[in-house]
Amino acid sequence: MDNINSSTSILGGIYTQHLTQDITERTYRIFGDADQLSQFASKWKNVAADKSQGHMFEQLETLKFNFDALKKDSDLYARTTASMGLPIDPVDIIISNGKETIREIQAKSCNSAARSAFALSQKKYDEMLRLAPSDQHSKIEELLKQRIEKGTLKAEDYEQTLRNLKKSLQHDNIASEGTTYQEALDATNQEQADKIANNYKFKSAITDMHKSGLKAGIVGASLTGGISFLAEGYSVIKGEKDFAEATLNTAINSAKGFATGYTVTVMSKGITHSSSYFLGEQLAKSITRSSAPVAIAVGVVNTSKYIVSYLKGEIELEELTENISHTAITGTSSFYYGALGQLAIPIPVVGALVGAGVGYFIGNMIHQSGLVALGDSAVVKASKERRNQIRAICLEAIPQIQKNRAELQSLLDKHFAERKHIFDSTFLAMDLAVDNAEPEQYINALNSLNERFDCELPFQNFAEFDQLMQSDQSFDF
Repeated sequence: MDNINSSTSILGGIYTQHLTQDITERTYRIFGDADQLSQFASKWKNVAADKSQGHMFEQLETLKFNFDALKKDSDLYARTTASMGLPIDPVDIIISNGKETIREIQAKSCNSAARSAFALSQKKYDEMLRLAPSDQHSKIEELLKQRIEKGTLKAEDYEQTLRNLKKSLQHDNIASEGTTYQEALDATNQEQADKIANNYKFKSAITDMHKSGLKAGIVGASLTGGISFLAEGYSVIKGEKDFAEATLNTAINSAKGFATGYTVTVMSKGITHSSSYFLGEQLAKSITRSSAPVAIAVGVVNTSKYIVSYLKGEIELEELTENISHTAITGTSSFYYGALGQLAIPIPVVGALVGAGVGYFIGNMIHQSGLVALGDSAVVKASKERRNQIRAICLEAIPQIQKNRAELQSLLDKHFAERKHIFDSTFLAMDLAVDNAEPEQYINALNSLNERFDCELPFQNFAEFDQLMQSDQSFDF
């Protein structure tokens, strides 16, 4: 069951990595938004803070909006035109869904509600969503209503501003928490901007890890629970377990599958974001596509479980070493073959899953063979023990076999020596009988030879032979 759980962790981790890739991509985009905030603070450090804070206001709102979209698993994404290289565009912020632009926003952050209200009420901002500092929102609404009631020349513009005025950047159920004028002003300070950027990077990474982990937990529970259901159901059919026990075991295994799936994915996402911090986003993405974080996370999680079992006294050091060795070899093999499978089968996930499955099988064979391991596997140890037993038996039997062979050879030599002497003397007697024309002597020698083979001639002398030859009676030689 441990091997099944290990392979399930690897395959489930690879599948979940693909399943949650969109969450990670959104997280990377937030990292970019946070970096943009720091870059803006640096870019406009020599500009008066009350002027540059407008750009910081826009960037803060998009950062907060995108973080909320990440938390709510939404594809909506906000971006400032300034970050796109269009600082004087009439549109300040664009909300999009994929390549489709959903909403255009004009944002103004001035040092007073009156100035913000006036700046927002321009004809060129026709039907755009209007955004101002959250602490000025109520006052701006009040001013707009007053000016509309007075019937000023810009009343129509004020009406449109009021109709589209929002306290925070929002669309559907996604919204920023709003940004005050003071927040935007503080963000012009490089140290404060970096602090805000790092805070959102950290919160986004944690959100990615948790949300991806939840999806992975469901996948892990489904896979492990399904396998357990089949195994336990078979045990019930065979009468080895009752239904209640089988149901409890399935529930426990499903819970373990959820915990393992959640932990593996949280750790793999943590490795991904850590590599992004230390190695850069592009290299981190390459590592992620290779499933390396999943392989590392599975290895760490499974190894940790074995160490805990050892500390609890549930397994011995020998089994701990064997399990860690198995995890390391199968994990490495799954990783490399998974990458190879993705190249050979350029279908998202399918190639990686096939390759990882083959890699796990090959890694398991390598471990079982003992060719590569931290120590001998149980199969190898048993084989070596049987080999030593057989060798001991053989070493004990060899001298006895050699002794028996020598005795047999001696008996054979003696036996054939005696027979040779008898044959030689008999054939000599037969030759002499022929030379001397002595049929009786020949028959006696022939009878003597037959006796050695427990046979007897049908005649004992020449007279009987002559009589037999003249008889009409049939005979067999």
